[in-house]
Amino acid sequence: MQEEGLRRQIMGVITHVLIDEATDTNIRMALLRHLGENPGSPEQALLAHLRGCRGQGTGRAEGPAAAGPS
Repeated sequence: MQEEGLRRQIMGVITHVLIDEATDTNIRMALLRHLGENPGSPEQALLAHLRGCRGQGTGRAEGPAAAGPS
């Protein structure tokens, strides 16, 4: 049942983001959309959301994938 504990923790994080007044409306809507696309799998919804947000704040992707082929 370790998986259920993880899901509860992730839902706690998601809930906090959704109810925080400082959360941008576009972020809130995107996260809700990902939750709808991944029913019963909040971990997949959060992962999809984070992947979608990656690089949007700077206008470019960050991390190893952004560096291009080595």
